[in-house]
Amino acid sequence: MDCKRPHKYRALKQLLSIVCLLVMTSCLWVKDDLDECPYGFWIKLHYTYNLLDVDAAPKQVQDAYVYVYDTDGNYVKRIFATQEDLKANNYRVRVEGLPEGDYMFVVWSGIGNSQYAVAGDTQKKDDFRLSLVGADTNYAQELPALYHGVLDSIHYDDLYAQHDVELMKNTNQLVCLVVSVAENTEINPEDYTMEVIAANGVMDAHNRLVSENEIIYEPFEQDSVIFEDSEYGTLQGIKFNIMILRLMSDRDSRIILTRKSTGEKLFDISFPEYIGMIGSLYTNLGKPLSVQEYLDRQDFYTIVFYLSGDLDQLVQLQVNSWRLRANHHLKL
Repeated sequence: MDCKRPHKYRALKQLLSIVCLLVMTSCLWVKDDLDECPYGFWIKLHYTYNLLDVDAAPKQVQDAYVYVYDTDGNYVKRIFATQEDLKANNYRVRVEGLPEGDYMFVVWSGIGNSQYAVAGDTQKKDDFRLSLVGADTNYAQELPALYHGVLDSIHYDDLYAQHDVELMKNTNQLVCLVVSVAENTEINPEDYTMEVIAANGVMDAHNRLVSENEIIYEPFEQDSVIFEDSEYGTLQGIKFNIMILRLMSDRDSRIILTRKSTGEKLFDISFPEYIGMIGSLYTNLGKPLSVQEYLDRQDFYTIVFYLSGDLDQLVQLQVNSWRLRANHHLKL
């Protein structure tokens, strides 16, 4: 008697084995897909609002404070991300634990430094104020880099979402050189003072300047310098390093050089009028920059002030390699 199983049973067993293998493999596929699925609500930080149009956030942004407000401007919560957090999450900040709805997200970077004071941060959005500590008198310190960005009316729910926020830099460094157009003319750094006067010490949640009180910014560094000039040759002078907060085209800010011995102002010029004038020489996406866009995109200025041979008159100004001449550009 033949005890072998019929061929159809062997075929059925093989089919069941194949089905089990497919089921097991598909389970592995599902697990892999779930592991790679994006999740959460994220705010992605960018800092491309500069003259190079490159994203400098990974190199420059040190931390992030995200203030969350509801549609009525009421404070909801604050989220803090360290630089390590940002690096680990590709310069994104995770937002979680909110009821579904629409929110406004205000992003600041750098405000945790002791040189900045924050008021009204846990109240209504309109009460938020960021100010420079000690700005009620003269200010002569380096400023920590400060950035701002905002997302208006963004819907939050449990689904995956990433929203990009473009940051704007609010701090500016001025390297100011004062030289004589006459060779071998010595200028003693102890004989002069330079200051920048601007009413820009308090900002609201939208990065608007909200105070008329003027700040007198003074150099945090001042020393002699030898300057090689393409037109006048080797010139001796003074270098002043000054840092200031955001500059506005519709708010005058002034750069003043004073001779200590007499109190005489050798020049007193408008920053937006003359330095901002250089903005028309730059383009972004093929379009000339407005004065305000130039002031917001530029954060480092090298300004050379050329004095006459007797050191009593400003005859020329150079801003980031662009020259402005007296009686042609400068109305002194």
